[in-house]
Amino acid sequence: MRRVPHSFLLLAGLTATPCAFAQSTPVNLALNRPVSASSTENPDALKAANVNDGRLDTRWGSEFVNPSWITIDLGSAQSIGRVVLRWENAHATVYTIQVSNDGTNWTTVYTNANGQGGTEDISFNAVSARYVSMYGTQKNTQYGYSLFEFEVYAPGSGGNPTDPTDPQPPAPGTAPTVSYNARITGNQTEPAAPFNITDVATFNNPWGLDFLPDGRVVVTEKSDRMYIVTSAGAKTSIGGLPVSVGANGGGGQSGLHDVATSPTFAQDRKLWFSYVAKGADNNNHLTLASARLDESAGTATLANLQVVWQEPSSYSVRGQPGARIAFAPNGQYVFLAVGDGDIPAANGDRGHVAQQTDSALGKIIRLNLDGSTPSDNPEASLGGVRGQVWAKGFRNPYGLAFDASGNLWETEMGPASGDEFNFIAKGGNYGWPLVSNGNHYNGDAYLPGQPYPRHDTAPQFTQPAAYWGWFSTTNSMSPSGLAFYNGNLFPQWKGSALLGSTSSIALYRAVIDPATNNVTGVERYGRAANGVYTGAVRALKVSPLDGSIWYVKGGSDGALRKLTPQ
Repeated sequence: MRRVPHSFLLLAGLTATPCAFAQSTPVNLALNRPVSASSTENPDALKAANVNDGRLDTRWGSEFVNPSWITIDLGSAQSIGRVVLRWENAHATVYTIQVSNDGTNWTTVYTNANGQGGTEDISFNAVSARYVSMYGTQKNTQYGYSLFEFEVYAPGSGGNPTDPTDPQPPAPGTAPTVSYNARITGNQTEPAAPFNITDVATFNNPWGLDFLPDGRVVVTEKSDRMYIVTSAGAKTSIGGLPVSVGANGGGGQSGLHDVATSPTFAQDRKLWFSYVAKGADNNNHLTLASARLDESAGTATLANLQVVWQEPSSYSVRGQPGARIAFAPNGQYVFLAVGDGDIPAANGDRGHVAQQTDSALGKIIRLNLDGSTPSDNPEASLGGVRGQVWAKGFRNPYGLAFDASGNLWETEMGPASGDEFNFIAKGGNYGWPLVSNGNHYNGDAYLPGQPYPRHDTAPQFTQPAAYWGWFSTTNSMSPSGLAFYNGNLFPQWKGSALLGSTSSIALYRAVIDPATNNVTGVERYGRAANGVYTGAVRALKVSPLDGSIWYVKGGSDGALRKLTPQ
């Protein structure tokens, strides 16, 4: 980014009315005033205006250079005598506070040669000034300067001001969950389960399932195994599978993943499945394939295997494959959720490929059933992988399904918290990794433990319909698997979304307003009415025969399970 001389940082823009405080609360003169910076690391997500929006979940971050400064226009000359700097971990160790009445001639009112970060509450002799600037010349990390808030007060205004508009957890509903609350329009509750759980068959790290037309279930295991399972629990191993990186228990998060019965199964007996395989370049690539299911004399095998699509970029998937398959309601198109692959950038930050146009990582792709690109894809005319993309900006999309109205939805594992339930719009950009309602992991090489810029700070990105993230009462629920309920066994659940969860070890039901597609309530079910713990729900489907709900419980002690009314 081009550097701007300090003397030219005259500010312009609309001002907003400061939030009202109680009479005893000092007024932050800088709140929502125009602001500019000498440099900004990410002008979309870490923009200068984040520094005085009254929120501790947004921040300004400079580029990785010295010096850097940020300047606030109070709108008119004001009597000031106190500044509060609320630093992120990346802070200034040497800086000055400067003031000006014309934006050209500056006076230093405070100097700090040993900045410690955190919250620095600075008082100085009263001055009259319109512009206030933090001018940093030395920082504590290789990264830039990073400020949650830059507050300015009149002389003698002590205390610890807070903004009453700071986001707070939603009010609890009936029997609220403590650690896995969703952030939604309504409440998340934990009512008594209206279902019993029955174990049907055991599996080792099962990942996907789908129904055959006769009601039998096809189940995949990550270590290159696929089975047909009857309602009584009899298992038939399917041969003829390709080799994935998960063979013999390897591959980390990657291996054989989802399975889906073709919408044309009655004619061609095709199964579709996704897996991560070594490509010709020896890198790991997410792959979508189809094959004919042949059965004879109690045996089953895949024949005429065809690779329909393989992620074409030069990156090698390390994890976070996504890999969920969904067919359009008209049966003419196949959608594949592609994770970001956990690919680090040069600075150690992860997820950058989700915004790259030459990679399918971090995208949802849409194909004709023969693997070609539909002409009405958002950028079909551009060809290549870019023409295949339906939506982008995803981290680890582990759920993908259509509702009864033909709308596509996705569930996504965030980083440290920030799990999402998304309504998928054609051509939508969902922001990862430029925004997230989660944080960097503490062990990350880049900005360890620090929050990502939040979704609502960057309106150009589509916000989630519901998310689990960033306030203190929330942990990740780690969604995996998604289905919409339109059966008759649970009539009270019709139109609801069912979300699997692997870290919250529960089944979630999301109540959706069909007129607006807003999530108006979330229910969490950690155990069934018959006392059985739900466990880690890796994938789930609704039986087209009777409306019962089936899911695979993940882990080495995994199982295929069936939910029926209490």
